[in-house]
Amino acid sequence: MTRQLNRVRQAALPLLVVAAAAIGLAGCTRGATPSTGNATSGATPVAVANPCGVLAPTGTPALPSNPGDDQTQIDCSAWQAFIALNWQADPNKPGFPDPNAAWPSFGTPGDMRPKVWESYLEASAVFGGTTPLKGMWQAKRPAKQLTRTSKFGPLDLTSIAQAGSGDHWLTNQRGDVTYYEILMNQDEFEFITQTGFDLTTAAGQLACATQPGKPISDGPPPPPDAPKRGGLNFPAGQQPGWDDTDCAGNIASFGQGVGAIEIKASWTPLPADHSLDYRYKTALAQIQDPKTKTMRTVTVGLTGLHIARKRFPRLPWVWATFEHIDNTPDEAANGGFTAPTLPANANQRPSPGYTFFNPGCTPQSDPTYGCRHNFPPRPCGTGGICMPYDAPMQITRLNPVGATANGVTAYVWSLLPAKSVFNYYRLIDVQWPQTGIANPVPGPGLKVPLTMGNPMPQGNAGGTTQIVADTTMESFQQSSNSCMDCHVYASIASPATVQARTPGKLLKVAKPAPKDPAASYAADYSFTFLAETRR
Repeated sequence: MTRQLNRVRQAALPLLVVAAAAIGLAGCTRGATPSTGNATSGATPVAVANPCGVLAPTGTPALPSNPGDDQTQIDCSAWQAFIALNWQADPNKPGFPDPNAAWPSFGTPGDMRPKVWESYLEASAVFGGTTPLKGMWQAKRPAKQLTRTSKFGPLDLTSIAQAGSGDHWLTNQRGDVTYYEILMNQDEFEFITQTGFDLTTAAGQLACATQPGKPISDGPPPPPDAPKRGGLNFPAGQQPGWDDTDCAGNIASFGQGVGAIEIKASWTPLPADHSLDYRYKTALAQIQDPKTKTMRTVTVGLTGLHIARKRFPRLPWVWATFEHIDNTPDEAANGGFTAPTLPANANQRPSPGYTFFNPGCTPQSDPTYGCRHNFPPRPCGTGGICMPYDAPMQITRLNPVGATANGVTAYVWSLLPAKSVFNYYRLIDVQWPQTGIANPVPGPGLKVPLTMGNPMPQGNAGGTTQIVADTTMESFQQSSNSCMDCHVYASIASPATVQARTPGKLLKVAKPAPKDPAASYAADYSFTFLAETRR
């Protein structure tokens, strides 16, 4: 068999799903309105027809290898990825599911043991430069510490139409801010730390991106004009007709061979009396007060999960987002709101209220935001009126979840154990590239912007109803961009961008790339390099 990209272009292999998720807070009892569409716990379960065919999610920890060929099948694979990644992690083997965990225990309330994705590595730890990279993956994970109060961290992405990035935080109705994690799987970690290229440094990223590359063949010599492989291209998983390569263009294997996976998760502190633990995937975490910088240990609940995965042949990645059902209502006409349409679920208890919205808000009770929906906060020190971190916000969903995603969620809910906390999580949407192989081909020297691969849903080009957004991660730019609208501009770091970092200041990302030549090289749709590189 000849492994060449011109051959790969003709391959009809399906894409491995990448899911993206976002996180919110749960359970405000003040002026709360239960969401409609939920059955009362104890009701007779209703059988739900399988919309997924052979791609139906199962109660197993297997990551999907076939994402399907249409939105329904893509959504089905996203849910299977959600199940696999939220399986109990093997305590002795990071990144792997516990072989002793069984389906009936999936999502047991109060179980704070790490799930598979929680045993991945935090991006800040990999790029921190204080811990030896060798042996890091096998090392015991530290206790969970949450200090990020912005999904975008130190990046200011307003120049690429991502209003609300940088210092914009999110506060729930209990006055607690939302915390974020960014994690990577073993495949991505091993690519970043490959022999000969330290991609945790700006110099290493540039050296990787500018390699001359090599044509790949295990048969006859490739023609002189054969596409070259190599450069800064994350692994997509070993498949017939495809091999991953290192920066130099040599065939290589990374991690588990499932493709690079990045996770973005958001958490909210839960009530100290544990009254809401039954409806959240929980964890014990140290959280940092954004103002005083002091730490305290609390129980946090997952409000959103974004799963991004690169898998051949969908080389522009696949982006899936899940949220807790209590996060927000939907926006209605004339500045109103309406309860979201949810599938029936006999295993759900009535909602205690929205986490990020107060239906009884009045301008008198909300002197900070005046009950304005999705209004971004302004930190003190930027001029004008600043907002306190503990002022609750009024967040609504601008783009209601569609019937396709709801139909797949209904089916998965019908399979879950009755008491599983995941009965309270739903798929929001999945954005995926219909054109799998990137153009230009994934080799060395690629510049921003990369191709979007004719995605579905289309994103900004298709209008507001086509935008995939998470209310806890894209709270203030739900009408501007989907995942890929932004990630095509992700570049590597450069000495200039590293030197430009000033404590407490944001790093502005320009569109198109900055004049700095090094910063124009693409980082394979990942903002991890730009956000985390310190050296």
